[in-house]
Amino acid sequence: MSSDLPPAQDQGAPKKVHIKTFGCQMNVADTERMLALMGERGMVPTNEVKEADLIIINGCSVRDKAVHKAVSFLGEQQVLKNKHHGKNNRGVHVTRKPPIIALGGCVGQLDKGEIFARAPYLDFVFGPDAIDHLPELVHKAESGEKHFVQTTFDKTLAYSTATKVHGAKAAAFVNIMKGCDKYCTYCIVPFTRGREKSRTIHEVLDDLANLVAKGVREVTLLGQNVNSFGKGNENVHGYEPKELNNVIGKVGPRAGEENFPQLIYAIENDPRLEKLKRLRFTSSHPLDFSDELIECFVKCTKLAKHLHLPVQSGSNRVLTKMGRHHQIEHYISQMKRLKALVPEIGLSTDLIVGFPTETEEEFQETIKLLDEIQYDNIFAFAYSPRPGTRAAKMEDDVPLAVKTRRLNELLQYQLVISKKLYQARIGTTVEVMVEQIAKTQNMAKNSNGEGTKDIVADGRVWTARTTCNRPINFIDHTNRNYLGAFLMVKVTGATSLSLSGELVHDASFAEKSEGVTYNATYTSSEIVQ
Repeated sequence: MSSDLPPAQDQGAPKKVHIKTFGCQMNVADTERMLALMGERGMVPTNEVKEADLIIINGCSVRDKAVHKAVSFLGEQQVLKNKHHGKNNRGVHVTRKPPIIALGGCVGQLDKGEIFARAPYLDFVFGPDAIDHLPELVHKAESGEKHFVQTTFDKTLAYSTATKVHGAKAAAFVNIMKGCDKYCTYCIVPFTRGREKSRTIHEVLDDLANLVAKGVREVTLLGQNVNSFGKGNENVHGYEPKELNNVIGKVGPRAGEENFPQLIYAIENDPRLEKLKRLRFTSSHPLDFSDELIECFVKCTKLAKHLHLPVQSGSNRVLTKMGRHHQIEHYISQMKRLKALVPEIGLSTDLIVGFPTETEEEFQETIKLLDEIQYDNIFAFAYSPRPGTRAAKMEDDVPLAVKTRRLNELLQYQLVISKKLYQARIGTTVEVMVEQIAKTQNMAKNSNGEGTKDIVADGRVWTARTTCNRPINFIDHTNRNYLGAFLMVKVTGATSLSLSGELVHDASFAEKSEGVTYNATYTSSEIVQ
């Protein structure tokens, strides 16, 4: 018998679920929701796929790489459908049933069951709008139903939900809206997530109050385009500002409707959220990035000093072909205004190289944009057509070799900028939130700013994040659990990718605990950029 059989299951033990996530923060938030829903049904998460009674692949279709990873992982699970009897490598007889396997996320939404022909061992397919029905779908599969699909969109205009997180977490993702109405020519999101719908400000505040009462101290507000939050929701509570100054045009909420700056101010001023230390949001679209939102970074102390604002290209002609509708000059002017008002702001963006018809000169305009803005970091991609989008009908005329060369040049150029910006932080003291034990316990001791890697740390290395979204590693010589703690760290070194530092004091450690023991992050998620 094979030695890699899953271990036998104790009939009295709870069933286990393994969710492999490929994609963005939205997919990670969806996984948290699925874990919580299945937890309510008695299932516990496991990072060992061979132990799972339920395996879910939560796939993203925005990037070609993420799709391939999700489908490849699905193919690897076929063996688990067959190896469910005999003895494992410990000589224990296996009596468990084969796991239920499901494909979800945006990949499931687009596939709609076509993959059953290639993967008959797959039990069911579901889309993002079907997540709340996951317990019923699993029950159907447990009852013997096979090859069913749940990918219909919720047709109602209202969007109401409640955030679910698995276990005690210091940080949480909170969906405030879903869908997108922009229809950029290269983007599949409107077809996988549907049209824009927003929760009400009142509901989001109640949701956050519940999370904060459970110990959450950092929240990331999620939406395909949070700048459009509130569109269609009447401003019945009279939140301010009642109208947004969008230079480009009224593409988001109009006067008399709720809007995103209203939500930021409401969170800042809600007494129930006093213990919320840090607020983030993603993602934004330059087309309706308002002056009022810029002012939130100045007036709201909870709002983290970081902005991710995807620009996609430095060329106006390419932006037009992408269906982005914003102009690069306006984007630059807004970023300069933001940096003038908030000098410590950390900026990041998304960029696509090799879009159909992009010339070398237009690519160099994107390089110039990096010089102009001085991003902390970028997420750059070589264009790949997504089936069903308008751009997929265009001739993909930039050779792969050219795309690859441009991508590498762009990334290398950014590394020089990032290193300069990170080294400028050496000697400063920053407040950080501890996220996890560092993936490697080696730490670069580089106080001279040049960087010396692979020095084994004398003590435990933790990974934390600054308000500007810069990752920082520091060494601690105690056995304390710092997960979720807000601490002061002095920056002693920097590379192009992260900071390193020394713990200044741990006076705020007691503040974070308050009887809450935070869970280590469930790690079967992979943000594929």
